[in-house]
Amino acid sequence: MKNNNYKALSVSALLCGSLLSGQAFAIAETVHPRDYIPAPKGVNLSVTYLQSVSGDDFNVDGDTVSNDADLQVNAVIQRFIHYTELFGMPADPQIIIPVVDQDVGIQGEQSSGIGDIFIGSTLWPIANNDNKEWLGLSSFVYLPTGEYESDKAVNVGANRWTLVFQGGYTKGLSDGLYMELIGEVEIYGDNNDLAAGDSLGRDNMYRMSAIVSQDVTQGGYVWGRYSKQKGGEVDIDGVDQANSDVDTDTLTLGYSQWIGKRFQLQGEYSQDLSVKNGIETDGITLRVAIPF
Repeated sequence: MKNNNYKALSVSALLCGSLLSGQAFAIAETVHPRDYIPAPKGVNLSVTYLQSVSGDDFNVDGDTVSNDADLQVNAVIQRFIHYTELFGMPADPQIIIPVVDQDVGIQGEQSSGIGDIFIGSTLWPIANNDNKEWLGLSSFVYLPTGEYESDKAVNVGANRWTLVFQGGYTKGLSDGLYMELIGEVEIYGDNNDLAAGDSLGRDNMYRMSAIVSQDVTQGGYVWGRYSKQKGGEVDIDGVDQANSDVDTDTLTLGYSQWIGKRFQLQGEYSQDLSVKNGIETDGITLRVAIPF
C-alpha cells in the first residue's frame, strides 16, 4: 500500500482543489452574449476580463457540510482574437492567458500565478448576417502551463492537457432581441504528478447554456444566461472518488455597451443556483473589448 501524502491534506481537500481547478478560467471559456456573431475579416480584438468570485457553502452530494469554505478567486484574463477565413468560412484563431490568485481558507491553501494558457478557434458554417442567423463550431486546447505544486491541493494550473469542443447557435428575432444556445464538452487528460506518484483522472464535463439579450440603447443591451454543468467525476489511480461529480446550475445577468466603435464595456453578476459537489459561488466580472 502506498504511503499517500494526501493523508495530510485529506481526501476532501484534494477533491475540493480538483473541483476548483477550472474555476478561474470558466469566465473566458463561457460564451457571452453575441460572441457567436463573427466580426468582419481582418478585425483584431483584445478582450480583458477582471473577475472576482467568492463562496462559503461547501456542498457534498447536495448537502451543505460547511458554511465557512472561505473561497476567494481573483483573476485577470487576457484574450487576443483575430478574425479571418478558413476553408471559405469565418474563423477567429485566439489565445487566452489567465493570471489567477486563488485562496481556500477552510483548507489553508492558496495559489497564484499564470494559469493554463489555452488556444483555439471557431469556424462558422452558417454566418447569415441578413437573416441574423449564425452557427459556430469551436475547439480549444488547454496547455499545462499553469503554476502547479504536487503537494498542494489547490493550484491555478491543472497539470494536464484539456480539449474543449463547443457549438453555438445565435438567432436574431425582432426589435433587437437575440436568442443563443450553446453546448460544450471538456475532455481531460491525466495529471500524473500527484503526491506519492499517484495519477488523477477526470470524466468528461458537459455544459449547456441559453442566453437571451435585448437592445436597450444604441450599442447597448441587457442579457441573461442560464448554464447547466454535469459530469467531471474524479478518479485517483483509476479508483472513482465519491461525491466528486459536478451538477451545477448558474444564473448570470449583465449589461454590455459599445462606446462608439472604440471599445465595449460589459459588467455581469453570476450566482450559483444549486451545486451538488463543491463550493457555491457568486461573483462579478468586468470585460473590456477593444478592436484594433
